[in-house]
Amino acid sequence: MAPKKDRPEHLNLVGAKSQHTAPPPKLLEHIQNSSIENALRLLEQMFSATDDLFYDLSKRATSNNEQNLYFESMREIRIKKRGVASAFAHQVNSVFSELMANKPAAAPNEQEDDASSLSIVEGDDLEIELALNNMTSRSRDLYKQELYELTIRLDHLLLQTRVDEENCPLDPLQLASAFIEACQNQLSINIKARLILFKLFEKHVLKQLGHIYSDANQLLIDAGILPKVPRNLNKSRSAVPPGSLADNASAAAEQELLQQQAALSQPPMSFQLDLNTLSTLMASARSNTATVSGDNTRAAGPYTYYLYASNPGPIMASPQLSSLLTKSQPLVDRQLSAVQQPRNIISDVVTQLLAKRDPEVPQALEQPDEDIINLIAMFFDSVLSDENLPIAVQSLICRLQIPILKIALRDRSLLTDTEHPARRLINLITQAGLSFDENKPLERDPLYRKIADGVQTINRLYKADASVFESFLHELEEEMSKEHRKSNLVERRTTQAEEGKSKLRLARASAQNALYNKLKHVQLPEAVSNFLTNTWLQVLVITHLKHGYDSDEWVEAENLVSDIIWLCQQHNDPKSLARKKHLQPEVLQRVETGLEAAIDNPETRTSKVTAIEEVLLSLSEAEAPQIDFIDLSDDQKDALGKAAPEQKSWEEMTALERQQTRYEELSNHFYLEAKDIPEGVWLEYQTEESNKQIRCKLSSKIDADSYIFVNRFGFKVLERSRRQLAYDMQFSKARIIDSRPMFERLMDKVVSHLKQAA
Repeated sequence: MAPKKDRPEHLNLVGAKSQHTAPPPKLLEHIQNSSIENALRLLEQMFSATDDLFYDLSKRATSNNEQNLYFESMREIRIKKRGVASAFAHQVNSVFSELMANKPAAAPNEQEDDASSLSIVEGDDLEIELALNNMTSRSRDLYKQELYELTIRLDHLLLQTRVDEENCPLDPLQLASAFIEACQNQLSINIKARLILFKLFEKHVLKQLGHIYSDANQLLIDAGILPKVPRNLNKSRSAVPPGSLADNASAAAEQELLQQQAALSQPPMSFQLDLNTLSTLMASARSNTATVSGDNTRAAGPYTYYLYASNPGPIMASPQLSSLLTKSQPLVDRQLSAVQQPRNIISDVVTQLLAKRDPEVPQALEQPDEDIINLIAMFFDSVLSDENLPIAVQSLICRLQIPILKIALRDRSLLTDTEHPARRLINLITQAGLSFDENKPLERDPLYRKIADGVQTINRLYKADASVFESFLHELEEEMSKEHRKSNLVERRTTQAEEGKSKLRLARASAQNALYNKLKHVQLPEAVSNFLTNTWLQVLVITHLKHGYDSDEWVEAENLVSDIIWLCQQHNDPKSLARKKHLQPEVLQRVETGLEAAIDNPETRTSKVTAIEEVLLSLSEAEAPQIDFIDLSDDQKDALGKAAPEQKSWEEMTALERQQTRYEELSNHFYLEAKDIPEGVWLEYQTEESNKQIRCKLSSKIDADSYIFVNRFGFKVLERSRRQLAYDMQFSKARIIDSRPMFERLMDKVVSHLKQAA
């Protein structure tokens, strides 16, 4: 089963509840109030995480200026967060109001068409626009099924207004735009801090919208608005465009799920792409796709294809281009290592080099070189969009853009040889980096420093001889081998310790069940009940651990409980009285023998036996003081693991508790996925304890109640039951990480998109 972008499939989980049908304006207003309230709650959690993050960043700052930047940003956000939240809510309310007032949303390009109105977006505005586009596209992809159904239902509800992703008030674009505008108007912070804040908004708000979408859809379903959304829904006034989100979301979601389930059991990936196939794919990308801007770029699926062969200047030979790339290599590496957010610089660098001789008449490239450059650029675009990679790993990989491009231009076996050292190095860096804990300063991590130093060495030394790749590859393999040996030893010890705990837990549960089944319907003297539910419970646990559930020793310890209960009952017939007289001393002897396993001190054992003996003798004497017989107390039930759960009425529950109760029934798919998840799989887990995302490996599934997760050093970081894991996967708190070789996986993704575009 493959890693995937887990997100809750709420629409399949929520059961319809009978509610009165509300007229459209009132229904939409209800959705508006509920959604904004929940979004503000998410925003509040985001601001709490913001405080912690900026404080951590200030502690890790490498200069006073950087430290002051984070402290001042933290203070500014803390002071003005209420204003930001208020402005955000006001903006979202405005979008709802426009929709209810039947006002069409302004299209992005409904500006004046005159050339004088056009300008190049640059500087901070460009960074903000890129952030908006990226967070919007990722969030739409995460919740495409829910968004599709919500948009279609709103469109069906508002007969006079066309509802699509550009004017749906709960679309990530509207929410992200509202937040960015609120920050622009309310906060005076550096662009660096602003981009960090936008990233947090994506993580804590946009990626947590599942409940908001499911609740909105459920309200519409309860009102009778399309309980089942057709795959291809055409309205009389406008048809859904073929290939649009509305047309493909459900089918794509199902297909993606099947692919994700099968991927972990697939054989190792082996990507090979010969030059003829590459040439054919790129020719299709050039001819069958639309112009992006000007005449030198084309849209190829989610990628951009740059046309260098059609430049008006003379052709630049491949060796000359490689030489110029070598000169720019150290400078580009310094620039990429200096920024926190990795980016794709291949097209910028190549464009600048081709225009170096004459900016007005840039040089051209041979067609095969153009195809190779575009393929490598698309690969690094995929690196930047891959959610399986921590940002720190993306940064390290992206610092190798120029060396990898040079290798691809010089040595076409990079695309056909699975053992090529550059491919193996990228896969090895990814393998190491998938387990990095970004909650801690990576600069202190020896393996991270080793990789960063190696990347810097490659950029400094690599000119034409690829031996520098092989040298660093061997060093990194040796370093990781040492770390794996140590972590495997720690992990084995961790598993052994957890198996011991599991055996103890099983033994205690068996002992508790055995005692409870015998005591739940009888009344006993309080002293006897206390002895059985405390002292003898420990004897049963130890017997289970030493000898097992089916052993003679266990049967004897369990039968002793039945004999004590029988002795405590009133008996009048001669046969029973004779048995009681014979059995009582024998039981006391068996009690003392059993206590030897649990109590080392002879005096303590004797006092326990004496106390039981006194009660049994008192029950046998006709003139003995009356002894009260009682049922199991709450404390005794608690000791036997049968404490009554606290039940709240629906009215007493908080909104969160109601929501959890509503979704208590797990989707069968996620339960089976948690059951079948193989050991060794890496996950990204958002823990409730610290509200941070950690990366951990499923080390062992000891039983249904013990799934043990460890970090890369083999130490236990989490323990979950199978049901807890299924619940967390269902509601996007746990996500399986795709740990297949990155070069092959992402290159295969690029080629698949190119084939679709063709």
